This record gives sequence, structure tokens and C-alpha cells, in this order.
Amino acid sequence: MSKILYIFAAEKPSSVKKKRYIVYVQVAPYVARYLIDNFGVRDPEIRNLVDIRGDQAMMAFFTPRIRQRRYDKRIEARNVGFRTEKVGIVVSPSSYSRHGWALSATDEAAFARMLELRCQGMLLTYLQAHYMVSGCVADAIQSFYKIFHMNDEIWPYDSIRKIWNRNVENETKQTLKSEIFVKIQHQILVQLSTFGTISNKGLQVYENH
Repeated sequence: MSKILYIFAAEKPSSVKKKRYIVYVQVAPYVARYLIDNFGVRDPEIRNLVDIRGDQAMMAFFTPRIRQRRYDKRIEARNVGFRTEKVGIVVSPSSYSRHGWALSATDEAAFARMLELRCQGMLLTYLQAHYMVSGCVADAIQSFYKIFHMNDEIWPYDSIRKIWNRNVENETKQTLKSEIFVKIQHQILVQLSTFGTISNKGLQVYENH
């Protein structure tokens, strides 16, 4: 059986007996968790292996960048900063063997940033919905951790609070909090009207304060 190259964005290529092409990229821990949960491939020999080929938006961003450059060992010395997790991304052997060897350090960072923004969008969507019910950001973050298999080590609490404060102004927070209580109040008044406790006229008066 011919040996197939595993191509690394962060390491020198090595030969293994696997019919699979892989590009390794450095990402933030919470991005790695997101990728594994949504696109993970179980492989006893390879940690953090994912197959994103079913996600058209991600592939449209990723594929052109692996076509641009061949492997450059200078990327080994780059500073990955908070992007401390390495994820192996499965790519098509046909397109990969024709077009390139690895992501440049710049393209790898751009891809990682795109994934960070996607995760932050997911985070804010969940937190805003939870905040409408609980009115407590801390509770919303803890619930987010539980639902999305994360914790303070994977995505630091302080970092999430900064994202929340930066993207959700105080006025918006109050609006989110008040909308749910307005709806609850309406349902209470409707029930009281249905039971005959208050009249239809009273319902209108109470709803208009």
C-alpha cells in the first residue's frame, strides 16, 4: 500500500499508512471544542480530527487558502498565542494533491479568526436568549458552558464577559430583560380575563397601564 502524506500547517509532513489528507491548524480551545462537537471524526490514532467538508461556508473560506502556498518550515517558529489547540482538518485528496501543501501562517490565522467569530456569534445568540429569561449574565454563561461542553479553562469566564459587554450595550440588555417580562405580564392578564377575574375593559386598561 502506498503511503499517504499527512500535511501539517504547524509541523513537517510525515508519512503514515492512511488514505487521508490532513491539514493541522492552531485554534483557540473553544474553537477546537466547537469543531470536534460539530465535525469530529473518531480516530484512535489522531487527536482532534475533524471533517468540515459538509460546511460550504467554511470550505469556501478554507480551500482557497491551502491552494496558495507550499509548506514553509518558518511557520514552526510563529507565536500562536491563545490558539493553543491543534486540530486536524480532513481535506479532499484530489483537490489537495493538486493545489498545495499547507496554510501560510497568515492564512491559518485568518481561518482561526473566522472560526472565533462564528463561535462568538453562537455564544451571543445563546446568552441573549437566556438573559431574556434569567436576567443574569452569570447564569447564562454557566448554562452555556453546560450545553456546549465548555468550561472556564476552554473559554475563560472573563473573556466571555468582555465579549458580552463589548457587543451588548446596557440599553440593549435592559430591552432584552424587559421584553420577556412584558410577555409574561400579558399572559397573566389574559388568564385573569379568561377566568373572569378581570373584565375585557379591565384587560385593556391594565395592559395600557
